[in-house]
Amino acid sequence: MEKNKKELLNGLKREQKNLVSVLGENLFQILEQRQTIELFASKWFDETKQPSKDITGFLYGERTLTRIALYELSGKSFYESSPGNVTTPDQIKKRIEKMLTTGRPVLLDRDTAPGNILWQVPVLFPIRIGAAIKGAMLLELDFGYILNLLQDIDIGKTGTITIQFKEEKELARFEIGGLVLGTSPVKNMLAGSITRDFGFGIYRHPDFGNCYLTYRHVHDYPFIITVSIGQKEFFSDFNHYKNRLFCILMILTLLGLSGIALLFKMINRKQKYMDALHLSNQKNQELIQKLEKEHKASTKAASYDPLTELYNRNLFISLAEKNLLQAKRNKFCYAVLFIDLDRFKKINDTLGHHIGDLLLKEVGMRLKACTRKSDIVSRFGGDEFVIMLTEMGKEQDISTVVENITVSLSKPCTDLDGHRVITSPSVGIAVYPRDGEDIDTLLLNADAAMYKAKKSGRGQHRFFDQSLNTTSVEKFAIEQRMPSAITDGEFILHYQPKIRLQDYRVVGLESLIRWQHPDHGLIFPLDFIEIAQETRLIVDLGAWVITSVCRQLDSWRTLGMDLVPVAVNVSPLELKTETFADRFLTILKQYDIPLDFIEIEVTENAFIDDREIVIRNLQALFDRGVKIYLDDFGTGFSSLDHIRYLPVNALKIDRSFVKEIRNSYHENPIVSSTIILAKKLNLTVVAEGVETNDQLISLRLAGCEQVQGYLFSRPVPEKKIQKFIISPIRRL
Repeated sequence: MEKNKKELLNGLKREQKNLVSVLGENLFQILEQRQTIELFASKWFDETKQPSKDITGFLYGERTLTRIALYELSGKSFYESSPGNVTTPDQIKKRIEKMLTTGRPVLLDRDTAPGNILWQVPVLFPIRIGAAIKGAMLLELDFGYILNLLQDIDIGKTGTITIQFKEEKELARFEIGGLVLGTSPVKNMLAGSITRDFGFGIYRHPDFGNCYLTYRHVHDYPFIITVSIGQKEFFSDFNHYKNRLFCILMILTLLGLSGIALLFKMINRKQKYMDALHLSNQKNQELIQKLEKEHKASTKAASYDPLTELYNRNLFISLAEKNLLQAKRNKFCYAVLFIDLDRFKKINDTLGHHIGDLLLKEVGMRLKACTRKSDIVSRFGGDEFVIMLTEMGKEQDISTVVENITVSLSKPCTDLDGHRVITSPSVGIAVYPRDGEDIDTLLLNADAAMYKAKKSGRGQHRFFDQSLNTTSVEKFAIEQRMPSAITDGEFILHYQPKIRLQDYRVVGLESLIRWQHPDHGLIFPLDFIEIAQETRLIVDLGAWVITSVCRQLDSWRTLGMDLVPVAVNVSPLELKTETFADRFLTILKQYDIPLDFIEIEVTENAFIDDREIVIRNLQALFDRGVKIYLDDFGTGFSSLDHIRYLPVNALKIDRSFVKEIRNSYHENPIVSSTIILAKKLNLTVVAEGVETNDQLISLRLAGCEQVQGYLFSRPVPEKKIQKFIISPIRRL
């Protein structure tokens, strides 16, 4: 009975969640139309034309927006879709000042005079041009029209649907009779209880008693959608059914007890004689079962993984060694597969260890389904699974099994405690006897092949190659040498100039690190940066670069040279450090370097993980006047729409797009459109990898402001870059 009640409640949760989600998404889409209005309004501030025709055409047929008004920051109106009686310019100005202070939309008081519609609500939003707020737009939202669309939905006699402005004010309320005027107790029910974007709970209603209420924040806006229904009404049919069933069960129970009592009297005498006989046998049997159970449990614990019930490492190695002994007497292929799940740590950290465990159990079942009974499937720990394929006909058969495993594990896990999770395997393969004649060697080589597969991308598999061992040795040597190389001064900086196309003047330098290795000569970043990131030495290396650039600027200043800004590349790992901005500013202060002579270049992938920490660090430097460049733009996930919210001053178009330009910038629309849109966002555009005159001319015609590339100079040591600083005007 309680299970049925719980199922009913879960169904209510789903229905209310779906309803608030649909309403929230509809309201979000309506509110997002302000961005289109904001685009029209920007024409007024650009002094290109009046926005009235554009907005009037946009508003035609729109039922949810009853009125639009645009204001300058002084409170002066420069467009109204229809006459309004909201407030005076001075009052509007006060609301605009409040909006600028809070950084959030402001709700205006509704006119409660007779004849006015109270659920048509005026809300003041900022008009942003780039990163600056230039004015304000007033949108009069018809929440009553939105809620009236639900009139065919049965929400119950005690059901309500409301739209709230944060937790402060109810804007509109829908009940079984339609839209209702007056203050709802829902606001008081919610007070102080909203801690998340979405929630469900039991709240006390003054008229209906306990109510089930679901709320949801509208994404990016201070509105809350609530749906509620009285507990008594919701369970009324269930309680009626329960009472009826209880009566029937009581009658049946009484009849059953009467029959049992009569039967018990008949067998009670015989049972007493049998009890003594069975008692001793029962104790002996229980003791035997207990011993057998403990034996099985201890055997299983020593041989099986408790989570997936696959073989553990010890049992796998034991069974694999037996199979390898048999392999020496036949002509079949044997292979060890080392499998690692892509992005498992991210899944575990984001959704929790419980979901991670459910995923591992699902992977174990899929691996069993993809293999034969003669194959050995095990879990070594974490997200590492190892399989031995036995008695395979030929090597191609191994590839077929691995491809089936990849396809199976790449399919979504659709129901992990309500979560839908997608992962994929990276598989390394070592074949007996080519890649090893004992299980330890095969495991080592399969592991090396797995790392090679992981570097090739997600869902890949690779066979072991002897060169992997050589690469691993070289990588290990670099890793061991790097800490002492930093302290011993083996790293040096080269510089590449940035040229302003207006007058072909050097307006900046980019610092690029090199490793002057005592044995291997000059090593480029491609061969050591990845290792520095994996070992977290990139943080120390980045601090060395910043310090070295400041020291070099101080040296040039001492020589009386006119300084130009120098850019340093900062890795995502450095930006994820909470104290990065403070350490950066401390180094500049130590050498008394003005903030406008140091620039930062970051790549788009810096904003993927720990986005809040990264933006907080960059914003602190941006606010102090440090220029920030978004490097390799176009190769990552960002779009110009996202960049408008990031603390950046300039974009660097990746060399892969510049390379496509031959005779005209129109040959690469990505370049031309990026330059146009970036200028609208007041961002400087720098083109990387410029190598020919045709590229230079095309970029200048397209409106690109700065270039960087071999056409002017390769990255060169400090002594050679001095001539670019001394003679900044360059001639082709």
